[in-house]
Amino acid sequence: MRRLLAASCLLPLLAVPTTAPATAAQPALPAVATGVGKDLVPVANISYRNGSDLEFATVNGRDYAIAPAMGSGLRVIDITTPTAPTVTGFLGCNTSQNDVQVRGDLVLMGVDGASGGTCFTQAGVSARVGVFVISIANPAVPKVIGFVAVPQGAHNVTWHPGGRYAYTSDSKLTPYTSPVPGGQLQVIDLLDPTKPTRLAPISLPGNLMSTHDVTFNASGTRAYVAALTATFILNTTNPAAPTEIARIQDQTVNISHGADPTPDGRYLLVTDEQAGAIANGACNVGGVHVYDLLVEAAPVKVGLWTLDPTTSATATFDSGNLTCTAHVLDYSPTGAVWTNGNYAAGVRMVSGTSLLARPADVAWFTPDDANTWSAKTYKTSRYVFANDLNRGFDVYEWIPGYGAVNTRLPGAPLAFRASNPAPNGTYCFTR
Repeated sequence: MRRLLAASCLLPLLAVPTTAPATAAQPALPAVATGVGKDLVPVANISYRNGSDLEFATVNGRDYAIAPAMGSGLRVIDITTPTAPTVTGFLGCNTSQNDVQVRGDLVLMGVDGASGGTCFTQAGVSARVGVFVISIANPAVPKVIGFVAVPQGAHNVTWHPGGRYAYTSDSKLTPYTSPVPGGQLQVIDLLDPTKPTRLAPISLPGNLMSTHDVTFNASGTRAYVAALTATFILNTTNPAAPTEIARIQDQTVNISHGADPTPDGRYLLVTDEQAGAIANGACNVGGVHVYDLLVEAAPVKVGLWTLDPTTSATATFDSGNLTCTAHVLDYSPTGAVWTNGNYAAGVRMVSGTSLLARPADVAWFTPDDANTWSAKTYKTSRYVFANDLNRGFDVYEWIPGYGAVNTRLPGAPLAFRASNPAPNGTYCFTR
């Protein structure tokens, strides 16, 4: 909801709810995050539970976040004014993990656990795992237009830049034995989005587990596959029949969760979701491993970013243990920074230009009740949008040089608007 500018930049603020009161089983969360950080300030929140992945679309000149929540459904959130996000549409879907990808006004959503919902009714099938094709041509009424069953489940789904194919990964902990032992990618043909079809799987021989996530380069000629115990680089010039270029088996990577190339293709960043984020009890594990791809067939490790425990103090989860580890990584539009959701450690922005040794932290914020799954930018680096298992949808504003942010202090403002500076040049906070 909109907030009025405070009469004075020094007055304390009152928290203003942004949604209807929660049920007794789900107590209301702060309207805007209470916590600590640096140069990254919470400016808006839409409260719900089990937020997971996050992507974006521009439809009819307006910007939207496509924000699924496991067990409830998919929200289409208008972010044209980032400080005042509004839920425009909702599709009920009792599924998980709900990884999404967007192309134009079509959304792919992967399902690796399902028990029902409007999404299956619209698809005309009983609850099952697979991939939905959802139209957001009318953002107020997201609608399923296609579905394909994937018996292995679609933990993640990635659209090939050419538009016709998508790869799904299932994150199974036991490798397949057919057609050859090893992990698999399932290939979906989207030539007709209303009738997607599943092609023969792609095997990754020698992988001790299955695949978790896939990222393509901009041209679609390469796929970078995080496969839990290994990371693969594939030649996808023919996306229906890729071939292996290189395999990274780094014993210091606990779980290869994601693999993202830099925009220029020179480096590969592999996120290590240490122990699958199961109550690891520390905030300096996991991290992001950096590999130089100058010789593509023989990547060389040149950097490692990990959470700084001194900036990660937060609430505890899972029987009193912290769940801090790197998760979904996303590059800013220019590639100058990348963002990362870090579960209990909240949101981090990290330099995309100083990747050697330890990439430098640029900005961060840790809500006291954080369990942040994904954190991404859209069109500009000024705003970071996050989807959180506890908090729902958060918006942060990045203001380089702002300094320490502490919304825990008594009377501390819970939000501010950098576009409304006071006459003396300081930032005015908002009611």
